[in-house]
Amino acid sequence: MASTSHAYPLFGGTTDLPDVVTDDLASDHPLRNAVLALGNFDGFHLGHQALAGMAHRLAAGRPVAVMSCEPHPRSFFCKENAPFRLATPATKRWQLGQYGVDFIYSPLFDHAFAGLSPIEFVDRILVDALGVRGVIAGPDFRFGNRRAGDMSLLSELGAARGFSVSIAPDITHAGVRVSSTLIRAAIQAGDLHGASRLLGHGWLVETRQTPNGGLKLHHDLCKPRAGRYVGFVDGPDGRGERRCIDITSAGEFLPLGPQAVRATPTMWRLEAQVVRKRPDVRQVPFRPADNAQKPIR
Repeated sequence: MASTSHAYPLFGGTTDLPDVVTDDLASDHPLRNAVLALGNFDGFHLGHQALAGMAHRLAAGRPVAVMSCEPHPRSFFCKENAPFRLATPATKRWQLGQYGVDFIYSPLFDHAFAGLSPIEFVDRILVDALGVRGVIAGPDFRFGNRRAGDMSLLSELGAARGFSVSIAPDITHAGVRVSSTLIRAAIQAGDLHGASRLLGHGWLVETRQTPNGGLKLHHDLCKPRAGRYVGFVDGPDGRGERRCIDITSAGEFLPLGPQAVRATPTMWRLEAQVVRKRPDVRQVPFRPADNAQKPIR
């Protein structure tokens, strides 16, 4: 049902991109009566992929949509935060298209939206604006002003208003719950291999061209630890080129090798850090800060 195609040869060929909807729907809009997945979907990791699969099974041929506000609520409430995103909206749209999502409902997250009570969120957004047939979210999903609503309340309100509510179980890896927070910590520690295992794919990032002709990580994305990385970039012949890239602490990309990288915006798939051993440096593997798990393997 998604109508726009875009070619990313590096990431699996031509993908049908989901339509992005920002306003209330007309009574005959195909998104009405859809199954809606709720969440931020930052990075579209293994947990998000499982949730999307459940949404398709619940939809049974009906449209599947996700709700993903812009700006990100964390950016709205904490404007001074360092860049933290795992994916830009454009990358997220492509990833959702890979999983057959038909629509992205992307309302403006502002003071009015943030101030909706849980009941107002359900009545104004899910019922009146979208007319959902069912919704699905993870067990920790919260909604409404001050995150006052939980999945128990959503199930109660859904039953009273005629739409189904399903709870997707957490996905774990090596006994640890897969989350954007854990992936972000791995990336910032330079553990791209571990992050890729939790994402289910290499970390997809965008770069922009700087005034002096260099490349720099998109300003919204979290910065990996400075170092040398292995990645792939779209080549001029439409095939992915394997490259080594030095990434600075400022997020500058310094591709190595004789081939020139095409003008940006460019998409990369980063997969691992190259460990360059020096006598005075001991390489310390990433360990999640909130538990005693071993490095991600």
